Formats: sequence, C-alpha cells, structure tokens
Amino acid sequence: MDVEETETRPRRFWWLHFASDSLLGEILLWIFSLLLFLWALSIVMTYQVANSIANQPYDEQLASDARAVAKLIALNKGNVTVSFQGVARDLLRADSRDRVFYQVIGFDGQLAAGDKDIPWVDLPDTGEASVILYRDDEIAGEEVRVAYGYFPVTDTGRQALVQIAETRKKRQGLAASMVSGVIVPQFVIVPLAVLLVYLGLARGITPLQRLQQELRRRRPSDLRPVSVEGIPEEIRPLIESMNGVMRRLDDNLYAQRRFIADAAHQLKTPLTGLRTQTEIALRESDPEALQRTLRKVALGAERLSHLTQQLLSLARAEATTEKAGQFTALDLREVARTMAMEWADRALGKSIDLGYDEPYDALPIVGSEFLLREVLANLLDNALKYTPAGGQVTLRLSRQGSSARLEVEDSGPGIPDEERDQVFERFYRGLHTETEGSGLGLSIVREVADLHGGRVAIATPTGHPGTLVILDLPLANGGQG
Repeated sequence: MDVEETETRPRRFWWLHFASDSLLGEILLWIFSLLLFLWALSIVMTYQVANSIANQPYDEQLASDARAVAKLIALNKGNVTVSFQGVARDLLRADSRDRVFYQVIGFDGQLAAGDKDIPWVDLPDTGEASVILYRDDEIAGEEVRVAYGYFPVTDTGRQALVQIAETRKKRQGLAASMVSGVIVPQFVIVPLAVLLVYLGLARGITPLQRLQQELRRRRPSDLRPVSVEGIPEEIRPLIESMNGVMRRLDDNLYAQRRFIADAAHQLKTPLTGLRTQTEIALRESDPEALQRTLRKVALGAERLSHLTQQLLSLARAEATTEKAGQFTALDLREVARTMAMEWADRALGKSIDLGYDEPYDALPIVGSEFLLREVLANLLDNALKYTPAGGQVTLRLSRQGSSARLEVEDSGPGIPDEERDQVFERFYRGLHTETEGSGLGLSIVREVADLHGGRVAIATPTGHPGTLVILDLPLANGGQG
C-alpha cells in the first residue's frame, strides 16, 4: 500500500512539480489561481447584484398589493376592519410558486385581518404615512420578503399597519437564472483564457529556448558573449549579466593558463639545475668536490622550495578572492609586531638593523591574517635580500585618514622609476639585479592588497637611496570608533 502511494503521488501532483520546476508553469499557476479567485468573487458579486435586480419588480408588486389592502381599511365602532371581497382575497392568494401573506394591525396592536404569522413591528407615534418599506424576514422557518407601511385611517388621525409578505422562490429562480446566464459562459472563457495565456507565454519564452540551444551547441572552451540581438528587454539584463560572468571566467582561465605556463617555465630551470648537480655529485670521487656539489644541490633545493612556497601563496591569494566576506577583524599592529620579531634573527645574521615603529592607537582592519603575514614576509624578505650588510630596514605603521599605512623601507640599491610598475608583474626580475629571486614577491603583495581593497606603491626613501614600499589598507568602519 505504501509503495503504491509512493508511486502514484508524483503522477497525482505532476502539476505542482511542473509549476515549481518551470518558469512557464509557475506563471500559469499564478494566473490560474488569480482567475479562480476572481471567478469566485464574480459569482458572489453577481449573485448579490442579481438578488437586488430580482427584488425590484416583485417589490413593486408587493407595494401595490399593500396599497390595495390599505384602501380596504375601514372604521367600525372605533375598531379597524378590512372589507375584503372574496374575489379580492383570492387574487391576493393566487400564486403558483410562492405563498403570499397579508396582515393588518389596528390601533391597539391587535390583528385586524390577515395572517398572524407575519412578524409585526410597533406602530410609530409619529411618522410619514403611506410610505412603503421593505425587509427580509421568516415565517415558519421559510424566508420571505415583506412590504409594509403605516396608513392613516379615515378621520381618526391614527395609523394602521399593513404588511404583505411573499416567499422568495420566484426571486431566487430569477436570480439563479441571471447568475447562470453570466457564469456558465465563463466555464468556457476561463479555460480559453488560460490556454491563450499559455500560448502567449510559450511564444514569449522562445528566445530563452533559442539561447538554450545555442549554449548547448557550444564547446566547453567557447566563452564568447551571447548576442542580445532579438532578445526581449526583460531578458536582456540577464543575458548581459551572464556575458559579464563569462568574460570574467574567460579572464580567469586565461590568467590560470598563463600562470601555469610561467610556473612550469620557472620550475624547469631549478629542476634542471638540481638534476645536473645531482649527476655531477654521483660522478664525483673527490670528497671536497662532492661536498661543494652537494651544497649547490641543497642551495638549489632551497630556492626551489622558496619558489614553490611563493607559487602556493599566490594561488592561495587568488583562491581567497571569492571569500572576502569571510575575513575577520584584527589589529594590524599585532600582525606586524609578530612578523618583525620573527625576522629579527635573520636581520641580525646579515648584520642589518631591523627597526619597527607603530602608533599608540590600534589599527583595526578586516582581512585575512594569514595573507597579511605573507605580505609582510615577502616585503621583509625582499628588503633584507637587497640590503647590504650594515644597512637598515624599517617596518613602519601609521594612520592616514581612513586607511592604515604599512611601510617597509630599506637602504638597498632601489628600483629604477621605469621598472616600478613592472615589478608587480609575475616572475618579473629587474634588468640589473644579481640577487636570486622568483619575481613573485611583489605580485603576491599586490594580489593581497587588491583583495583587501587596498593599494600598493613604490617610492624612494627620503634622504638616502633604497626602496620604500607603501601599502594602504582601509580601516574597519572607516576608522570610526
């Protein structure tokens, strides 16, 4: 039983799946639901209007009967009487579908003539006479329409109540005929309207179907923009946004291909050197020559390890670009202070004075502590690498408006003005430098700066030659608070 229910449920509610999985189905479901609501509302409103219209001719007949009965009222020994002829009474009662009741109430509230079952109302002390009023009521559990009025009795100055009541069968029949005359055609109109809407929507989404076919025919590597010619205005922004995504994807793929090609080229040279030195060591019989060759192998392995580490850092920075929303709040002073302490021993080993300067107030930023440590590691590594023994390297922090400024200043040979833009490119090496390096350090710095919404620049220190790298990062909340 459970298996059968499980198998039949998808077929039973196929239209819900169609509506949830299809834009056309969802639009049709909404339109059909609104049409059903409006249809039900129109039935209720049509019935109310039909009842009102059906009441008018029959109310006029009841009023005429009430005035006719009022003309038969007479005064006999101070009591209200009604002089009914037999034929007049029979005419009042004659109706093939509805029952008609009449009632006359005298001065003292006593029944003067007619049916006592009609609920009666109190006679007014004063009021306009001979005005016919209407109300809906019940007699013996059956709905009736009542026409009543207060009519003056001759030469008394007093009024008698006359009520004529009629069951509602003719009225309900007329109202039902009017409602059916309006509603029955809608059984054809509503499905036809839904069909026409479906055909119109199906025609309207034809451009999307053409787009789907075009994309399916493309090769995976084909990231050309999709033409918006012939595309409706409502869909064009979607296509333009998709084209933007494809352009960015194409740029990223191009950058990855270039990076892989450059990385392969850069790794090939040290690997070739390691292989050559290893082959020489295998053929070497002199212990001292073997030691020299092995030191070269170790040095080559160290350079290769450094290059690999920088490639990983650059790849990690690029991979973090889409995760900038996961950054955490941190104080830039704490990151810089820790890195200065870690690099102090290396500076002492090269007889370089490593200085550190920070402001008293915190420098709150939102970012990745790991990537910022990579930035500082690359800047300090470059500074110590190019600064000769006895030189100076300074790591300096300051607040510049709504930005936190990080400066690494050295007393090395400096970077020529014409190369200061090129040094941020991957694997670029200065034309006149003889120091070993991969050419990735400043590329990593720029990548991380862009990721954090900052900017990096190169200047010349004041008063001495060298290099001054300036990194500005936005303070958290614009530096407020």
